[in-house]
Amino acid sequence: MKVVLAALNAKFTHTSLALRYLSQAASSFNIDTVEYNINQDLAQIAADIYAKKPDVLGLSCYIWNINEVLQIISDLRRVCPALTIILGGPEVSFDIDHWLTNYPDIDYIVAGEGEEAWVRFLTAWENTNGKLSSEDLAAIPGLAYRWDGKIMQNPMQGVDLATLPAVYSGSLEGLEHRIVYYETTRGCPFRCAYCLSSVMGPVREFPMDRCKQELRRLAEANCEQIRFVDRTFNYDPERAYELIEFMIGLDTRTRFQLEVSGDILTPRLLELLRKAPPGRLQFEIGVQSTNPDTLRAVSRKQNLDKLAEAVRFLIEETHVRVLLDLIAGLPHEGFDRFGESFDYVYRLKPYRIHLGFLKLLRGSRLRQEADEFGCVFSGRAPYEVLQTNDISYEELAHLHVIEDLVERYVNSGRFECSIEYLAEQFQSPFKFFDDFAYRWKDSGYHWVNHSLHGLYRVLKEFYSREYPALEEYLRWDFRVNEPKSPTPTWLGGVQTRSRENAVIRSGIVGQLLPELADLPPREIGRRIYVEEFDFGQGIEKKLFYFEPGAARARVLPLP
Repeated sequence: MKVVLAALNAKFTHTSLALRYLSQAASSFNIDTVEYNINQDLAQIAADIYAKKPDVLGLSCYIWNINEVLQIISDLRRVCPALTIILGGPEVSFDIDHWLTNYPDIDYIVAGEGEEAWVRFLTAWENTNGKLSSEDLAAIPGLAYRWDGKIMQNPMQGVDLATLPAVYSGSLEGLEHRIVYYETTRGCPFRCAYCLSSVMGPVREFPMDRCKQELRRLAEANCEQIRFVDRTFNYDPERAYELIEFMIGLDTRTRFQLEVSGDILTPRLLELLRKAPPGRLQFEIGVQSTNPDTLRAVSRKQNLDKLAEAVRFLIEETHVRVLLDLIAGLPHEGFDRFGESFDYVYRLKPYRIHLGFLKLLRGSRLRQEADEFGCVFSGRAPYEVLQTNDISYEELAHLHVIEDLVERYVNSGRFECSIEYLAEQFQSPFKFFDDFAYRWKDSGYHWVNHSLHGLYRVLKEFYSREYPALEEYLRWDFRVNEPKSPTPTWLGGVQTRSRENAVIRSGIVGQLLPELADLPPREIGRRIYVEEFDFGQGIEKKLFYFEPGAARARVLPLP
């Protein structure tokens, strides 16, 4: 029996945790594991799988790859009619009748946790040469299949996490500079109506020693980032403390990203986070909405005052990067009320703002209750909301433009001062982005690719006449973030290096930056820029120094 276990990841840099669990659990079988991504040519993926001549093909399915998976297996079925195709993953674990009725290319589905079911299925297939009896099939937990013209589904069964083989115990070749997914728990203590974790049972924990051992190995392998899929990493504050203390103590450049609940971060844990080195930890905190009616409708409880207090501490007192999430399209939240949620998040000044849109996931309570709040959503994955009783299709489309602008102008980190200045000129930050989005669309810029320099030009074009000081802030942002480009003349830049040369001749550079004192003047000139600014309190002269490898300039005052 030849088995191909394939993953279709969202990006090349991502890796599949499910593929590794299943391959480790069934390591006694002849399994060829292979990872692709949805940006590759699907016909080539199908051809690559075909060339491996599998008897059994297993694929994990999610909202972001299900359409591609269905196309691949449709092609393979036509050229490999005897191939056994078995799917698993959250996207196919619910609405089993839909999948097995409408997609005859699917032979079997494993709903829920698949490690034990996968091993039992392969054992039964090998023992019967693919001719499984009804008794064989009925003994496999979570398996859905067709039998005698009927769709059958066995009860799902959670696995004992302590019995699962370590998922990263083998070779870690190929993980360097990749995003690796990891989990220390399964399940979630909360019951948010839009999330599948709410229906997957209580929290279960992997053994602590195992987690530390695997995390150490991954860190030593120089993974770019270890992204935890634990739904609420700090649900148990003592366990979270022990694991985070361990991560802080590692000698590594790997970054760890955790999903945490901001309002239950304990004072003890916050104090520990002061010790985290720069770049070590990244916290994703779901705010989703600040509307009490919305939070009540989706069964989400959170103390917004405590959340804000914790986020401010993280940003002001630690090196932890903070990402804050919002969801547009939730029940009882219209466009203007969503703007209030946006302002709450924006004013906390996180490292990134993720403006997401409600997905009506198969199996979620909110999908079942969609009619109750007038939710119309796409019939294709990822089942994104199109309109509700509270927010129109047009308004959601406008929010998508705002999302794009937030990604370009806030999350890029390159326009910090300019955007902050403009946001202060409006009634609220959201009002500014609302206005910005209308101007962007009216100019047709949502259809156009934009260079980095072009994004600076857009802000100047839209707002410099109304707010003349904007050019100063744009020039500041440009100089802080663009080490290899001279300041454009349309941003007030001068075409000569006279300022830099004068500063170098004065000898002050060596006083301000001793590390440059012994360098030749020409080499110093390559590393510095000098600009003059007028922010309303007289001319200020600044020196911008780009240390080798630094993403942003150090700014020093000049006399």
